[in-house]
Amino acid sequence: MKLRNGVAILGMAVVLAGCGAHSHMLTKDSAPQLLKGEFSHGQTNRLTLESADRQYEATGFTVEKHMNWAELSRRYRGTDPKHWDRIFAGHDKDHETYSAEAKAVAKDGAELNCRLAWPSGKNPQGICSDKAGKEFAVRFD
Repeated sequence: MKLRNGVAILGMAVVLAGCGAHSHMLTKDSAPQLLKGEFSHGQTNRLTLESADRQYEATGFTVEKHMNWAELSRRYRGTDPKHWDRIFAGHDKDHETYSAEAKAVAKDGAELNCRLAWPSGKNPQGICSDKAGKEFAVRFD
């Protein structure tokens, strides 16, 4: 693993280590069983979700940054070198996507396994599922 400017580089995915903190609140168009929640990433990664009878929490999970370097190189390097230089230098964020997988646990041991993804500049969203396989859509502002 290499560290460059506070970012751990792991093949095609990058684990964010030094970005500023971002906090997102659960939106009303999420699964109605989930009454409120918050997803924070950056300095500390934390996911909380609350149903009528449980509060779930996950901490310590990673948020990964993804870029398809092979496709970006094929598409821009020879045809639009200025755009390629901006992408390669990290100035063009339009080609970045992020993802996180978190296991949120309630005090009684109940678990929600959550998978979130979002393009740069957009809001996180995804699916959480319980041990029985029931899925809950989650969207954050």
